[in-house]
Amino acid sequence: MNTQMGNSLPKEKLDQNNFVSWEYKMHQYLVVQGYWCYKAAQEMKPNPTHTDYPTWEQATIRVLYCLATCLHDYMLDYIREAKTLKEPGENLKVIFAANTIARKLQSYQELSNVQQKDMSITSYILMIKELYDSLSSIKYALTTSHHGSTPCEP
Repeated sequence: MNTQMGNSLPKEKLDQNNFVSWEYKMHQYLVVQGYWCYKAAQEMKPNPTHTDYPTWEQATIRVLYCLATCLHDYMLDYIREAKTLKEPGENLKVIFAANTIARKLQSYQELSNVQQKDMSITSYILMIKELYDSLSSIKYALTTSHHGSTPCEP
């Protein structure tokens, strides 16, 4: 494990509004700590009789711990039963990055109704960016061609 850059886990816990940023931070953390190779190469898990197996198992446990620590308690069921390191990521993507019509409509409506009011220009731009990122997490590209159309049209 690489300790030169610190051992601090990302402080942001995953919720319904921050999947894109959370996923990026978690990926970077696992890379810096030297664990990403274990997550990325899960299919190459050594046989339990192989000499590398204890190291592999320990790394797997540490990665699952990192994930569990960066989730709200009510989300632990999504990763608790994972048998491989691939499963938690797939489960979380299905839940938080799903391309659902309801989520598209909600995000699109929020973006359409955003108003600056008494916010500073910086706060206003950051709010728009957060809404855009939320739409990005469901793979909805904002383009000028969407004016006058619904967000669910292809």
